[in-house]
Amino acid sequence: MKKLVFSFAIGTVLLFMACENDEVVPASDYATVDFNVTTESLLTTDAAVEDVIEATDYEIELYTGTVEMMEELSVATVNDDQLKSTTDERFGDRYRLGRPDITVDWTDGDYPRTVTLDYGEETELSNGRIISGIIEIEVSAPLYQEGATRTISFTDFSVDSLIINGTIQKELVSVSDEREIVIVRDLTITIPEGTEIEYYAEISRIWDEGLGTPFYLGDDVLLITGYATCFDSDGNEYRREITEKLQKQGGCRFLVSGKVDYSNNGEVFATIDYGDGTCDNVAEYSSAEGTKEFIIGKRIRKYRSNQNQAGE
Repeated sequence: MKKLVFSFAIGTVLLFMACENDEVVPASDYATVDFNVTTESLLTTDAAVEDVIEATDYEIELYTGTVEMMEELSVATVNDDQLKSTTDERFGDRYRLGRPDITVDWTDGDYPRTVTLDYGEETELSNGRIISGIIEIEVSAPLYQEGATRTISFTDFSVDSLIINGTIQKELVSVSDEREIVIVRDLTITIPEGTEIEYYAEISRIWDEGLGTPFYLGDDVLLITGYATCFDSDGNEYRREITEKLQKQGGCRFLVSGKVDYSNNGEVFATIDYGDGTCDNVAEYSSAEGTKEFIIGKRIRKYRSNQNQAGE
């Protein structure tokens, strides 16, 4: 399967330019693309994929994103080989059914440390999201050190029936009040209909609010910029670039604001608008065919060659 990989240097420049681009493309200026699926199919599928990737990333941040959490988990494993969530149940209200088993491999307080989150066959979050399988996170150094990295891999892992394979690399590039992390995602996502999506992304994430309260999720605000290139097993190739910062809030299952442009061969063919900051599952896309609201996570898979499939 074709894999789209761009140089990190070029991608990083584009990543930081993206958030400065406030230009709105008029509907009449959107390109018409020759994909094997409808534009609506591609966009709703991509939004669902981005939704589960962000959910996965937030789980990783919860358990390895702060010095306080890493130290608590590491100390607790001195006496316990395996933990059910944190020892003081501070994340107890996050889960409706089950919760991850957590192990930390470390030696005499030194780094690297490896955190394993095992969600079993099914863990249901309080917001209804279903997670299963294993995330393994290797942490190179304490997260107050610039240059500290986290390398993430997956085993039999899925979120809401979308299967995630591959790796994510996170590097801490700033330890100021607005901590900044550069993320490289090299993933393969399989949706229930069987389509595989090769997904390569370079992302900048700023933890804008809530860093000082690692055990309280409600005040978390994360800002995301960057781009991704995607190629799916139906033969469709496109690029998604964040043109207005995406916002993720700890108390909300979905992205709440921001815009993403979609292009093919350098021509923008659609834009997704995630809203004004309200926590809901509704977004809006615009293309040459017009503007339409859709439900994040509900995939519409319609093929142009007189074939029709739909997924939810």
